[in-house]
Amino acid sequence: MLSVRRVGNVIERAYGADGLTIACQDGKAAGQTVPHVHFHLLPRKQQGDRFSDKNDEIYPALERHEGSLSADIQHKVAPLKVDADEDRHPRSLDEMEQEARWLKGFFESMHNTPTS
Repeated sequence: MLSVRRVGNVIERAYGADGLTIACQDGKAAGQTVPHVHFHLLPRKQQGDRFSDKNDEIYPALERHEGSLSADIQHKVAPLKVDADEDRHPRSLDEMEQEARWLKGFFESMHNTPTS
C-alpha cells in the first residue's frame, strides 16, 4: 500500500486532483477475473468530476465497467467524448517514454531522490 500511496500522490499532483478513489479486486469473491492483484487509482476533483455530486455512484460504475461503463456514463452525465476508432492511434514508444519522464519528475520532486 505504500507504493499505492506514493503513486497516488504523484497522480494527484500531475493531474491537479483533489483526491483519489482507489479500487482493488483481490480474489474471485471480490470480482477479480484474472488472478493477479492490481489497483486502480482514479484522480478525483471536488468540482467537475463526473461523480462529484454523487460520489458513491462511482463504485457500481466501476463494477460494471467491463460491460457497460460507457452506457452508464452516457445515461448519468454528458457522454464521454472519444475520437472515432479510425482517428485513434496507438501511442508510440517515444510518446510513452516522454510521459514516463514527465511523471518521473513528480516522483523526484516529491522525495528529492532520483529514480533509476
